[in-house]
Amino acid sequence: MVAKHITLTNPVADIIEAEISAGRYKDVSSAINDAAWNYFIGAPSPFTEYGVTPEQVEKSAAKDLLEIKADREEGKLIPL
Repeated sequence: MVAKHITLTNPVADIIEAEISAGRYKDVSSAINDAAWNYFIGAPSPFTEYGVTPEQVEKSAAKDLLEIKADREEGKLIPL
């Protein structure tokens, strides 16, 4: 880790403070790190991380949904 001192404009500082107050980040450093990472490098894709495409995930989810509907119709699922 490297310590850097930065100056923020008031609107940016207000947004960061609001995010911290909302519990999304624990401190200014984590908020700035996340914002910089996502802006310059990009958010990591869960699809790439697991070696699948969005289409494969959607196809699998649709299949699971059909199985759940069939189980519900056959009375195999216990209502909550």
